[in-house]
Amino acid sequence: MHRFIKILTCYLLLSVLSAAPAQSIQLELSEKDIKDALEYGNSRRELSHPEVLEVWRVNLGYGVGSATVITPFGNLAILSKEMSRRSREPSEGEIKKTLSENRGKLVFGCSIYGDDAEFADEYKAVLMYKDKKLEPSEKEVPASAEYTRSFPDSPRYWALCFYKFDIPDLDPKAKVTLILKNGDGKKLSFPFNLAKLR
Repeated sequence: MHRFIKILTCYLLLSVLSAAPAQSIQLELSEKDIKDALEYGNSRRELSHPEVLEVWRVNLGYGVGSATVITPFGNLAILSKEMSRRSREPSEGEIKKTLSENRGKLVFGCSIYGDDAEFADEYKAVLMYKDKKLEPSEKEVPASAEYTRSFPDSPRYWALCFYKFDIPDLDPKAKVTLILKNGDGKKLSFPFNLAKLR
């Protein structure tokens, strides 16, 4: 589990995950939204990433899987949390860079489980959005999964995967469902109501 948090932290520093509930997901943040996100992250600097991201995650339980929707607000919150742990505030350049990452995309970070070290590559992702099935434009899957706390018992491995979908005209109040399916027909379904996220 410690390794999972370490990998998640590293990725979040590069493309960073989400935080804090609101009226609906916001792809473009106002100055007030930016200030709110930075304050949100700073005030939660002692929490783990999973604790900060709990509201944005659909968790099917240990050994099954979880998915977290990544938002600009959350990216800034995590950036602020990490910087405050280093006793500094994010620079204007860091804020701009974070806001420009994944522009026009809906991104999900997923923790999934299997019994083979290469199992994660077998999973295919589809996003159900407004009666459409969207394929990811990008995916990041580790070459080899990590041991779980159950190893050598099942589930033996877990992997942290990222799926990005091009939706430049995303409806911020839509309901979306991320579906992951492997070659054996195992299917994981993660429903999100974007209207309840920020």
